[in-house]
Amino acid sequence: MTTTRARIRAFWHRLSATLLRAKGAREFDAELEAHVAMDTEAGIKAGLYAGEARRRALLHLGGAEQTRQAYRERRGFLWIENFWQDLRYGVRTLHRAPGFTVTAVLTLGLGIGACTAIFSLVNAVLIRSLPYGDPQRLVYLFTPNPNWKVPPEVICPGYGDFYEIKRESKSFADMTAYEQALFKLTTQGSTQPIGAARVDESFFSTLQSTPELGRTINADDNQPSHSHVAVISHSLWKSMFGTNPDVLKRTLEINGASYQVIGVMPRGFEYPFNSDLPYGNPHILSTRIWVPLALTSKEKADRGIDDNVVVARLRAGVSLERAQSEFGTMMARFDRLYPTQFGDWGALVKSFTGLSIGPVRPLMNLLLGAVALVLLISCGNAANLLLARAAERARELGVRAALGAGRNRMVRQLLTESMLIGIGGCGVGMILALLFLRLLPHLDPGNIPRLNEASLDGRVLLVAILASLLTSMIAGLSPAASASRMQLTDFLKSNNAPGRAAGHSRLQSALIVAQTAMVVMLLAGAGLLMRSYINVISVDTGFSQSTLTMNLSLGNDDGQPQTSRTAYFRGLIAKISNLPGVIAAGPVSDLPLAKSESLGTFWVDGFANQKDQVVESRSITPKYFDAMQIPLLAGRYFTESDDTGPAHPVIINEQFARTYFANRDPIGGQISGDETRVQRSTVIGVVADVRHTSLEEDPQPQIYAPTYDPRERSLAVRSSLQPSAMANEIRLALKTSDPDVAFSDIQTMGDLVSIASARRRFQTSLLTAFAVIALFLALVGLYGLMAFSVNRRTREVGIRMALGAERVDVLLLILRNAAFLVGAGLVTGLAGAWASTRLLKSFLFGVSDHDPLTVISISLLLLVCGLIAALFPARRAASIDPMQALRTE
Repeated sequence: MTTTRARIRAFWHRLSATLLRAKGAREFDAELEAHVAMDTEAGIKAGLYAGEARRRALLHLGGAEQTRQAYRERRGFLWIENFWQDLRYGVRTLHRAPGFTVTAVLTLGLGIGACTAIFSLVNAVLIRSLPYGDPQRLVYLFTPNPNWKVPPEVICPGYGDFYEIKRESKSFADMTAYEQALFKLTTQGSTQPIGAARVDESFFSTLQSTPELGRTINADDNQPSHSHVAVISHSLWKSMFGTNPDVLKRTLEINGASYQVIGVMPRGFEYPFNSDLPYGNPHILSTRIWVPLALTSKEKADRGIDDNVVVARLRAGVSLERAQSEFGTMMARFDRLYPTQFGDWGALVKSFTGLSIGPVRPLMNLLLGAVALVLLISCGNAANLLLARAAERARELGVRAALGAGRNRMVRQLLTESMLIGIGGCGVGMILALLFLRLLPHLDPGNIPRLNEASLDGRVLLVAILASLLTSMIAGLSPAASASRMQLTDFLKSNNAPGRAAGHSRLQSALIVAQTAMVVMLLAGAGLLMRSYINVISVDTGFSQSTLTMNLSLGNDDGQPQTSRTAYFRGLIAKISNLPGVIAAGPVSDLPLAKSESLGTFWVDGFANQKDQVVESRSITPKYFDAMQIPLLAGRYFTESDDTGPAHPVIINEQFARTYFANRDPIGGQISGDETRVQRSTVIGVVADVRHTSLEEDPQPQIYAPTYDPRERSLAVRSSLQPSAMANEIRLALKTSDPDVAFSDIQTMGDLVSIASARRRFQTSLLTAFAVIALFLALVGLYGLMAFSVNRRTREVGIRMALGAERVDVLLLILRNAAFLVGAGLVTGLAGAWASTRLLKSFLFGVSDHDPLTVISISLLLLVCGLIAALFPARRAASIDPMQALRTE
């Protein structure tokens, strides 16, 4: 009896273990309860009470509880074992199909790489924190004048207003004013220009930035007698002192004077950058030296227009609107209390981050939208490949189902394989993103803030991993869902499950149509931007693009009389003009497209003038027009004596003559500085219009005045030599006569045109690249679908040809199917492009957002490329041997 019970118990243990491997805990519990109930019922029939019968049944099945408990303790690890098994099987399956695996990985890799690269840019420009404390509370203060036709961000509060606002304001916790400067830094006997800023004692505290070494500038340093101290950037500390910690004992020679180094700012702090200020000094890319502003009492009380910039920090809980209201009230009161020549000063508070980031935010959004379409197309292509792969594996999946594989298990297996492809795509995407970041500096993206800081940091890597997992899961859902709907009885009745293959074909066709539509949208956007860029670079600039330009920093001549400085400068220009190869050389106060303007009020005799009307003006020497090859339309050019005589001659541009001398001869016209007409200038010539401000803005009225003031240090040189050779000749000639002369920004006017169009070229290049990638992916998808269709319809094609169909008929049959898919996608895409290109209006120049030429061009391009992609499978279908096809089961 004992032996029999032991055998039954051992059998039950083996049965329990088998049930645990085949079923889950819930099924096992149900099975166990059923056996207990059966034994209990048998005990009751034998005459036992119910409680005793159940107790004996539990004793009879005593080992089951321990088995169940062991399962419950172990089932937390079963999913890991199952996942590991799926992973190994998925790797083996993908290894057996290298062509499919490589294609799918590269397809996803292109989309993920594009997405990662663009997100790294967005992360650097829009997301990553600035090296300042709580930058969202920093604001700029401007005082626009409605009488001046200039951007509102040009003029900041004068020092008199600044100090009064700082004393009285309740909205600002701190406030600072600074001026940009281009210093001459002398090191080891050579002089180089370097970006700098003159700052007050609140500069670093307003930005909440602390030094890496030493201290920052304080109130004592800002006394005019104590101002020869300097704070330097980390990059200057590294390049000049090799990060030596004894830098605080060293001095710098700046503009011929000695400055004690008192502090070093941390890496990344070089404010203001050129991109931080829309109208900053164009010769200063970043700031590497900060010295005290050191204003006198008279300068602090001056309410005139200065070259300063004002930054403030909002108090906690104060909104931008509240600060704007208070600032506006104060400026209105200052206008009444302290009337000035211009009056009507306004008030504008702008976000610190918004001012630099705001102009590029639409571009970042455009690139994100474009790369999202590329990622969707890549995902659709991968889904198409997986669907075709699932159709080829229909027999394998059916056999697995017949052998007992559950629906969940097959879905999980297919999703695991898709995930493996996504991981591979993520790796390829990382490599492509790294290559893009290496290429980025060569793309010349224009003045986009902090774009050089783009990198694959933790946030970017996390987004790349999430993107790869998400796209691989989305791509694998369709074949997994198809496998979950597999009917075992249908599979057993049919060898290849043709109904399911047809379902695959319909879904694949829908994916191709969707991909084509998205490609059309990208091509339309890229085409419009390309046409806009061509229009921009084709505008008539009004000057020669081969002219060499440079910025000259002259010797320290502050203590010399004006006549001496003028004579020195005349001699300098004469020496340059006499160099071999020089045709003409002339300085100018502000070069065209240099993002710097000189404005002044004027009054034209015989014109209905308005109060405080403003005009752009430039100071030049007589040979400037010749150096820039700006043609004379009427009158004469300046001569060498025009800047010293009492006549005060000026030359105007064609737009000025058209506006203020309409229907009359401008030569001999009188122009005054204001309505008092105390000092008049006579118009002696009219020159052609030049695009000074921007390639995309029409030329504005312009006045040119003659001068040899050495403060005008942008030099234009026309020569017969190559620009680089000419620059070397000028550098050598001036170094021998005056070693203190420093050169910077040596470039041709063509380079300035390229810089002015850099951002448009950057956005056009990227969107075009994305459109080409999307077109390539769509064509690969179309080719794959047509090839899959030909393979699936081999028997049908054989029957058609056996019944008399010609090879050309088969060829046209496949091409007709491809043309239908491309045509459907084209129509859908054109409808989407009609709506989406309206969002591009701000990016376009000289072209409509519904440009017919662009629509026709991309339609023809897509149709031709689509038919070429379908031609290869069509030719293979046309070459099928009917007899061989009919023998194929």
